[in-house]
Amino acid sequence: MKTMISHARRRLLRTSPLLLACACGWPARAAPPTVTLIVGETLEADGKVKPLRAWQQDLFDYLAQELGVRFDVRTYPWPRAERHARNGSGLIFGLPKNPERLRALRYSEAAVRNTLWLVTRSDATFPFNSLADLRGKTIGAVRGYGYGEQFELSRNKLFRVEDDIPSRATRLQRLLLKRVDAVLLYQPSWQNAAEVEAELRAFAAPLARQLALPYGVSLSVLPRPLQVENQQFFAISKDQDSGLIDRINAALAKQQKPAALAKPRRAA
Repeated sequence: MKTMISHARRRLLRTSPLLLACACGWPARAAPPTVTLIVGETLEADGKVKPLRAWQQDLFDYLAQELGVRFDVRTYPWPRAERHARNGSGLIFGLPKNPERLRALRYSEAAVRNTLWLVTRSDATFPFNSLADLRGKTIGAVRGYGYGEQFELSRNKLFRVEDDIPSRATRLQRLLLKRVDAVLLYQPSWQNAAEVEAELRAFAAPLARQLALPYGVSLSVLPRPLQVENQQFFAISKDQDSGLIDRINAALAKQQKPAALAKPRRAA
């Protein structure tokens, strides 16, 4: 009899936690609901999609815990990511506002802030104080991304814009080869120009050697950013929002700083 009970006990312990809870009379905990979270992709030098940055993962983990949900993160090129969001396929993060998007999507309060820098070759810097200083230059940007109303109004009028894939290595290589005069680069707002420049120079050192550039040629970050305190938001199709944006706003408001992300846990 004892042997039969022992076998039954072992079978019970091998069952799923939900069945075990039911068998023992414990209240069962339902799995958290899944929310599709759409993010614009960035690419490695070999074309593979890069994993989320540390601060993004921190933000998503924090919100998932606060909201009691599980995020199913899906990455797409920005134009496709926007189409999916407009079609009601999920919540999107990082899509800049413009009048057309505001008509279709409901945006959260600012979740994080970043700074938009101009990066040049170290031997081809130029003074920059306003968009007028970009006259006649070729600027490298990410295809499908927006850089603010004034920049977009001046695009291919005051200066030329070359849209490229969202690969930092590819874009910086084009800069080092003088295919463009500068590239636009978003970095978290907690980094200053010197910190961004040091990070980029370390990143580009193998590229410089591979391209056999003159000794000492590297990358420079112009001291005056193109945008400061650029905000990033969550957004969802207005037809699909059933209180999710309000809940996200409440979770963000609990923090002293947006998402309480003063600095990332590890290199982003």
